[in-house]
Amino acid sequence: MNFTTPWPIWLSVSSAAEFLDVSTDTILRRVIEWTDSPVPGKVRYKCLKLGEGTRMERRYYRPDLETLLVTAE
Repeated sequence: MNFTTPWPIWLSVSSAAEFLDVSTDTILRRVIEWTDSPVPGKVRYKCLKLGEGTRMERRYYRPDLETLLVTAE
């Protein structure tokens, strides 16, 4: 993980995997739809349209990824 690069709050699956230095399959095994409260060991996602002319795509919540990173240490 490159700490000098600012990471957005919502990440694509490939960016989420890069953030944790794991495979995309590892991320996908831990996902759940958005809930208002975090779920231990899970990564919440929302389907978001991040720009005009883009399609709705799953985006993964970075604070949940950070929690997985801390839990793994």
